[in-house]
Amino acid sequence: PTLLKKAKHLLTDEMLLIVSLALCLLMVLFAANVGFSPALGAFIMGSIIAETTQAEHIEHLVKPVKDLFGAVFFVSVGMLIDPEMLMKYGFPVAILTLVVILGQSLSSTIGALLSGQPLKQSIQTGMSLSQIGEFSFIIATLGMTLNVTSDFLYPIVVAVSAITTFTTPFMVKFSTPFSSYLEKKLPRRWVKKIERYSANTEAIKSVSTWQIVLKAYLTQVIIHSIIIVAIILLSSKYILPLVEDSRFGNAIAALITVVILSPFLWALSLRRVAVEQVQELMQVRKYQGPIIVLVFFRIALSLFYMGFVLNEFFSPVIAIIALFIGIVSYILFPKRLHAFYNKIESHFLRNFNDREITKQANKRQNVLSPWDGHMADFEIAKESNLAGKTLEELKIREQFGINIASIKRGDVTINIPIRTERLFPGDEINVIGTDEQVKLFKNYLDKHEIDAPETKAKEDIILQQLELKNRVCIGKSIRESQIREKTHGIIVGIERNGKRILNPESHWILESDDILWIAGDKKKINEFLKG
Repeated sequence: PTLLKKAKHLLTDEMLLIVSLALCLLMVLFAANVGFSPALGAFIMGSIIAETTQAEHIEHLVKPVKDLFGAVFFVSVGMLIDPEMLMKYGFPVAILTLVVILGQSLSSTIGALLSGQPLKQSIQTGMSLSQIGEFSFIIATLGMTLNVTSDFLYPIVVAVSAITTFTTPFMVKFSTPFSSYLEKKLPRRWVKKIERYSANTEAIKSVSTWQIVLKAYLTQVIIHSIIIVAIILLSSKYILPLVEDSRFGNAIAALITVVILSPFLWALSLRRVAVEQVQELMQVRKYQGPIIVLVFFRIALSLFYMGFVLNEFFSPVIAIIALFIGIVSYILFPKRLHAFYNKIESHFLRNFNDREITKQANKRQNVLSPWDGHMADFEIAKESNLAGKTLEELKIREQFGINIASIKRGDVTINIPIRTERLFPGDEINVIGTDEQVKLFKNYLDKHEIDAPETKAKEDIILQQLELKNRVCIGKSIRESQIREKTHGIIVGIERNGKRILNPESHWILESDDILWIAGDKKKINEFLKG
């Protein structure tokens, strides 16, 4: 992204096309040299380019090239289907086709079930993924290149891919009838267990402060560990061979590696994350120990990486001395490392969010230079107590001196709203005013947001299936049974004699052995079941 931004004024359409293809081929070459698939290299570079501000323009320029090579690729693949080879290896092709269709369908269905999807959707997912695509050609080619597979395997793979491509539409078509058939034929106990498991995975759980801290620390450790290991591997493969023949080759290689690693080692060991949450947990005695353990674990891990690098290039004694010097340097120059790392991180985040930043900048921001005024967008929060009031009641212009130019409500935009227009949660309002006026108005909006009670945030809302055995409720309507009040929930479905009623009316009479689906507070539902 940085390269494209720096050279933007030099890049004509032809140059941009050539540069994009060159970057793609360079990544392909790099991936092949480090032992990965060329297709993976092309995919990674495509993902990087897709996040630049030039993505749409590059896509438009590359489309003719993509169409040309796409046609060449699929025609060449089709030409590899040898009818004589199919006749010769007809039995293996048939067996592999069945294995792919059944194996892919079954594994995808099981995966969907484990992720909490209902039986019907899981079967539809599995039967929709019953084919192998063009990546199978790449894998087969890689096997032939490395001499680990026979030459006859490639045309067989192509044949299986072609056959499963034709069978997939039929699998998709029959997935719904098959799921209904299977649901009827499976033991009722199995179906209930699957439905109960699916309902439990849909529980809306609150995220505790400890979970936020733990996630922040793990993210920090994993991301920086990946970067550090990658730098070590690249250094040992490319930097060391260049300088190892010189007098101080190992020292030079180690110095270069440590300099590159230093900001990431600092971030891994000393960078503060989730500061507010950590401070909050340190006030609670039971969390003090685990947080200290996490801090020391990060420091120990960074020392391990440092020692590993030095041990790769020097003897253990010299490595220990160098490690001690490195620790002293960390203590003496933390601010410089902090600033250097922040510079790298901010540059990365700027490139990563470049599209969003540009999109925001391109929004209508008409600057009224003679009066130092401009337009700004705000959203009425769902928790705001300003919602439901008219502009006349709020007196926004009288209080802050700003004008509301428009209100966007879903797909509807109200330009120059009148004083009787009401604000609703989720409304996007466009205001005109000076920097000071806009800042005061923002503080006004933030001030009028209602904080949700902490007790409500910690409740778990689940979808629970239960069989009605409570005699107090039998023979009464849903309203009279007071299930809503007892469970802090609602009855979203009733199953009676194999028939299902979604969102039943409140006057519906409950009968013995009805199976109820209740969405509500987990604790209250469990109390109701025990009662």
